[in-house]
Amino acid sequence: MPAVHETTQDAHIEDDVRAAIADITAHAADGGRDDEEEDVSLLFEPLTRAEVHNCVFSSWYPNFRRQTIKSEIIKPLAPEFIDYLLADGIMLPDQDDVPEYSCKIEDPDSSDGEWSADENDQHDASAFTDIASTSADIRRRIEILGGKVMPRMCWSAPKDASWMAMGNSLECRNPSDIYVLLKSSDKISGDLINGRYLPKEQLGDIEHELVLRQWSNLVPSMEFRCFVKNKRLVAVSQIDYEYYEFLENMRDEILTKLGLFFDEHVREKFPSENYCYDAYVAQTVDRVYLIDFEPWTPSVDSCLFEWSELVKADSSDSGLGLRLFPKGVSAMGHFSGKYSKNRFPVEATDEKFRGSMTELIKSVAEQTRQQQK
Repeated sequence: MPAVHETTQDAHIEDDVRAAIADITAHAADGGRDDEEEDVSLLFEPLTRAEVHNCVFSSWYPNFRRQTIKSEIIKPLAPEFIDYLLADGIMLPDQDDVPEYSCKIEDPDSSDGEWSADENDQHDASAFTDIASTSADIRRRIEILGGKVMPRMCWSAPKDASWMAMGNSLECRNPSDIYVLLKSSDKISGDLINGRYLPKEQLGDIEHELVLRQWSNLVPSMEFRCFVKNKRLVAVSQIDYEYYEFLENMRDEILTKLGLFFDEHVREKFPSENYCYDAYVAQTVDRVYLIDFEPWTPSVDSCLFEWSELVKADSSDSGLGLRLFPKGVSAMGHFSGKYSKNRFPVEATDEKFRGSMTELIKSVAEQTRQQQK
């Protein structure tokens, strides 16, 4: 069956936005109260190294192999392979006797980059020799997984680079498909250079890994983010910013399925007390798939909730329930595509994206408040 699916640099705007506008959204949800806004980050206990390491794919996959999508982990990765991913330009190894073309990114003050056929450049040849064994291993793993995979690394999938691929998806059939996505992703390069969730010096030594997940075309409407506080499921949010009428009729069914899945498969097996995880509710086979884990920290996208709500949620009762994207609010009216800004320079999209997200979440909060009257 299926496969899916930071704030250390400006390129990770989508994760920064929630913390930056949490107080604005809370203000809208409360009907515009004027009391002093609180810094949501002050509501959190300091994130520990163990909590971050628990969310590394290879840390949790062995315990949840039967509840998630079949995957292959390539670890450790050679230093030369990491260097290749971080190198400027996208140079792809030759395959199937197709001439190799590369676009080399030059210094900003020099002449424009040139497209050229492979002329046995010694540097390029050396780079491809260095990653040849990894490429061979990737091909072998792709075959094991049925010929189509979705790549990710320790914490992130290169969703922000999907616009570079055919069909705007993460579907990959060969090493070159994977390299294009990984080398084009700000999220991946940020994780490799700076670490994720905590500064690199606090994370300690991280053994980077390449994960290949069996490809499945998941329906975005059935992906949900689950929030766990003190080992209790306190809230569930729709992940996709789109209204689906049929979800309203399935609200109780979805919440029941996710609650049972948590009680039976997640609560006692995941070591952290507080965390988030993504789950996919598959209608055709009537089961739930675990997609990913993230730590309980304000840099993680809280979707249709505000972190201030989640932190204050009473874990002793039924929590905040399931929140769905409300009718009459168009996400496309605010921004087109969660990662569309990655196609343009950060400075050209940063302010506009933040403004759009502020408007969108205000609208969602107001709709939710009206429905609760």
